[in-house]
Amino acid sequence: MLKKKYFHQVLANNKKLNRELLSIREFSTIKQVGSYIDYYPTNTTTKKFVDLGCGDKHLENVVIKNGFNYVGYDINDIDFECDKFPLEDNSVEITVSLAVLEHIQDPSNFLSQCYRILKPGGLIFLSTPNFSLSYKFFYDDPTHVRAYTPNSLKTLLQMFNFKKVDIFPALRCKPKWYYTGRNRFFKASKLLPFRGDNKYAPEFLKGKTSGIFGVGIK
Repeated sequence: MLKKKYFHQVLANNKKLNRELLSIREFSTIKQVGSYIDYYPTNTTTKKFVDLGCGDKHLENVVIKNGFNYVGYDINDIDFECDKFPLEDNSVEITVSLAVLEHIQDPSNFLSQCYRILKPGGLIFLSTPNFSLSYKFFYDDPTHVRAYTPNSLKTLLQMFNFKKVDIFPALRCKPKWYYTGRNRFFKASKLLPFRGDNKYAPEFLKGKTSGIFGVGIK
């Protein structure tokens, strides 16, 4: 019940955002970050993109425009902790889950199902807060039940047999050097936020995040 209340609150807040621009930036980032572990979508007409925790399905239009079949599920459709996803084995090109993992107490079923539905060579793409940088406010959200650091998220994905696993700061559409290097997570947390009082700051100084992306290949 608490998660459903949170879900409806998020939808209400999202109506205030430019969701079209956000979707373009997010899809571009998924492709960009995927390429850092040598993932490139297959050139077929049956590519399936599954959005787990899709909310208002803001990614749908940009995904379809880029040649994928879009499928989105949220808390009203699936219980990620125990349900079998209604998709065939080895049928999905990309599974994306943005800001969902921290709301799942036991991710075993969720990750097992992602692995099952992905084609060999398919991409899993997750985002979640980096507890190493967000520990002071992580539990301010009452629906956050499980925290991850870059190391724990990488280990978790490897436990479920994903290959080429890597963790990146949850930045959108930045040059590659922002995503790499020993201090990349700390540097991402020190950028300026996208706010009106920062509108005259150069773009390369904006995009502050304490989140992380976890990616891997089946």
